[in-house]
Amino acid sequence: MNKKMIIGIIAVILVALIIAIPQYESYQSTLLSENFNKTLQNASAVETEIASTTNQINQQNSTDADTLIHTINNQITPKYSEELLRLNETKTNTNNDTEKQYIDLQMKRVQLESKNLNATVTLLNALSQYVKGEKTALDAQNTINQASTDNAQSSTELNQVYNDIKTFLDQNPDLNKKLHDLNLDSAYYGQLEKQNIADNTNTQANVTQ
Repeated sequence: MNKKMIIGIIAVILVALIIAIPQYESYQSTLLSENFNKTLQNASAVETEIASTTNQINQQNSTDADTLIHTINNQITPKYSEELLRLNETKTNTNNDTEKQYIDLQMKRVQLESKNLNATVTLLNALSQYVKGEKTALDAQNTINQASTDNAQSSTELNQVYNDIKTFLDQNPDLNKKLHDLNLDSAYYGQLEKQNIADNTNTQANVTQ
């Protein structure tokens, strides 16, 4: 094989690489974007399930505290863990810093909503223990007071995060449009519609006389 032929082969290989590399990078970018959209929609679907269960509970006239605790622990709390998992997956499917910042805000929202719900469970459990005679009125009230304080603090932080999400999307219209095209749950647009479990048990929050 002479020198000119070798040079020709090398030139052909270089041209092929020049053409193939951008195409491969474009393919990878498209695949990453598709996976980002899919995993984000999966996370949103979990949030919608949480909102639906919460609304069903709040529409009931009266719910036994133990039944409510069981429903929260088995039907809502695990969903928050699942939503965080899906959001983590979403974050790994983007190299875009803006999208990563957005996912961080959503993860903070989910963590605060979960914290808020945990405070509600603590409050309900104190009420249940008081009714059953497992806690004195004073002990139950102290637990309720602390849980109410925790709930109020996390609610304040949560409201701020919702505002931060909305502001962030307003500042990034391209991302905002992309997300709205995905038809996500309202929480993913910074719209606070789902509230925490309402106090609709057949016991009172104030147990002391």
